[in-house]
Amino acid sequence: MELNFLQGMAYLIVAITLITMIFGILAYLVYKIREKKRAQRKNSTDDVTEEKAQYLFFQKKEMIL
Repeated sequence: MELNFLQGMAYLIVAITLITMIFGILAYLVYKIREKKRAQRKNSTDDVTEEKAQYLFFQKKEMIL
């Protein structure tokens, strides 16, 4: 059995490409799961969030002219 350098490098490139694609798909799936959990958490605290949004940066005061 003869070891060909170019054939070995070709297999290495294919293997690295496949591993990269697999990790990319896994990362995307983890991202979508986290986004789904974040959306569920946001929906459960909508009433509190709207009230806090009014006073997030400034206090509400009436203007006297």
